[in-house]
Amino acid sequence: MKTKNKRPYLPDEILEGISSPAEDFQNKIIRPIIKMQSDLLIAHLKNQLKKSKIQLDQLPDTKKEKALADLFSKNQAFKREINGMVIGHFTLEEYNKYLDFSKEINRRITQIVLNRCTDLILNR
Repeated sequence: MKTKNKRPYLPDEILEGISSPAEDFQNKIIRPIIKMQSDLLIAHLKNQLKKSKIQLDQLPDTKKEKALADLFSKNQAFKREINGMVIGHFTLEEYNKYLDFSKEINRRITQIVLNRCTDLILNR
C-alpha cells in the first residue's frame, strides 16, 4: 500500500457554483482528505465489519448496502472514529472554520465516507 503524503485538490470546474460555506468546506477540504485517506478508511471499515461480525460476502446484494448504512448510523463510536480520521488532517485554520458548523460537517463526512465505502466495496 502506497502512502500518500500530499492532500489532493479538486479541479476548479468541480468547485464552481458552490452555494454555502459548508458545501465550500466540504469540496475544498473534506473531499480531498477523504480521497487521500481512502485506503485507511476502507481498512478501518473492514476491521469494524470483522469486529461487528458482519460478513458482507455472506449477505445477498440487496442487504449489503443496508448493512453498511446501519453500521454508520447505529455505531456512534465508529462514526466518531471516522470523523476523527478526517478532522485529524485539518490545519489549525481549517479546524477553526470547522468549528463554525461542525455538526453539519460531521454529517457530511459520514455520508461521503459511507458513499465511498459503498462504491469501493460493493461495486468492485
